[in-house]
Amino acid sequence: MKVKDTFNQIHFFSAILASTFLAFQLIIISVNVILRFGFNSGISWMEEISKDVLMTAFTFLSMAIGVKLDLHINVNLFPKKTPQWVGTALLKLKHLILVAVGFVLAYYGTLLVFGIKARIASIPILPAYLQFIMMPLAGVLIAYDSIMNLFGFETDHLYLDRKFMSAGEER
Repeated sequence: MKVKDTFNQIHFFSAILASTFLAFQLIIISVNVILRFGFNSGISWMEEISKDVLMTAFTFLSMAIGVKLDLHINVNLFPKKTPQWVGTALLKLKHLILVAVGFVLAYYGTLLVFGIKARIASIPILPAYLQFIMMPLAGVLIAYDSIMNLFGFETDHLYLDRKFMSAGEER
């Protein structure tokens, strides 16, 4: 199996994981709102798990998907009439900065995951590093896609579209 295919499958898995985290967060928040306002109670750990674990995991995974699909925010300060080499140089600079961001996320995310020895306050059985568990994966995915784009290699950015848009089709 080629490296590109492996990373495409990892991206697909991370997209499913991010969707699952978002759905679970929606359920947790809805249940907690119903319990608080309908029954004057609530479950203490729901908010902490929702905002500290699920939201950060969803955010980091979505960031990696956004880089793969080039959906992140871009600012075009220069008019389209600038020489082509300026646009090419700025595009290479963008990919280089994204490579650096990916390596920073992977490196410091790994340090956080292995360095945090505390527990989540409302559920002491869960380790606190769960808050950052997706950070290294997102960093590796961002670095990979950015390196491939920097050197002009094809990453098959339509892979996720094909996988999700063909879901449910007969084969």
